[in-house]
Amino acid sequence: MAHIAAKTIVLPTELNRLIELEEIVAEMLAHVVDAPDVELVQYNVVLALHELCVNIIKHAYAGQQDKFTVMFELQGEPARIQIDTYDDGPHKFDMDGWRTPDLGDPPIHGLGVFLMRQLMDEVTYESTATGNHWRLVKFVPEAPPATA
Repeated sequence: MAHIAAKTIVLPTELNRLIELEEIVAEMLAHVVDAPDVELVQYNVVLALHELCVNIIKHAYAGQQDKFTVMFELQGEPARIQIDTYDDGPHKFDMDGWRTPDLGDPPIHGLGVFLMRQLMDEVTYESTATGNHWRLVKFVPEAPPATA
């Protein structure tokens, strides 16, 4: 995979700071020229990332003041945006205990992971000795070949 662009930021666990993520996603995707539906890709990535970061703030840190790292990478061949988050919040996510929600009787809360999985091509979680690591991946559609 060809590396196109990357950026890393450290965010405080403040919900009002999540607005900064949208600009970075747009900046990354601006490198993909002539991609169809890039606005939809951007919307989906921002929404999934917002859900993830809200969960990190509310659940991993339980609302306590701290910070976490978000790493963005745009790769080519095929074009994709990969976002990794790293936090050392004391609360781990139980991926083995997570179940797809019953959409016939949807819960009021607890749809974040489901939504991330619907919007992104890959969603992975790893609990490590130093904290939590999430990876979100979204493939960017390629422009169709030009016809003569």
